Amino acid sequence: MDLGTIIWLHDRIGNAAPLFMAVLGIWNLVNFFRKQGLDGSIIGAIVIGEIMMVSMGVLGIILFVALNKIHNLSIHFLYGVLSVVILPGVWEYTRGETEHRRSSLIWGLASLFLMGLIFRAIGTAG
Repeated sequence: MDLGTIIWLHDRIGNAAPLFMAVLGIWNLVNFFRKQGLDGSIIGAIVIGEIMMVSMGVLGIILFVALNKIHNLSIHFLYGVLSVVILPGVWEYTRGETEHRRSSLIWGLASLFLMGLIFRAIGTAG
């Protein structure tokens, strides 16, 4: 895979990730107001979101090693690390609870927070 393809993938996943997290957040908040917990579809979407974050992080590390050109590296790196650890952190915080509507609220807010974090990471990429 050449460097242009890696840049393209990192860019496209970076554009898709906040939209995905917005949909995930709204979906969870709708379930919260409908007094529902998490179901298999939402858990699957959470796993897909984490795969997106990890793949974007791996591609970002490859780009950093190859190019070493990010202007605000420390902030961009911080946002990247946080975007990878937030979803597993929320899973640990909720202890995998899926039945109560409280878990839908926590996942909805965490997904919307992650959406904002990704937008900030895009803003610091330069």
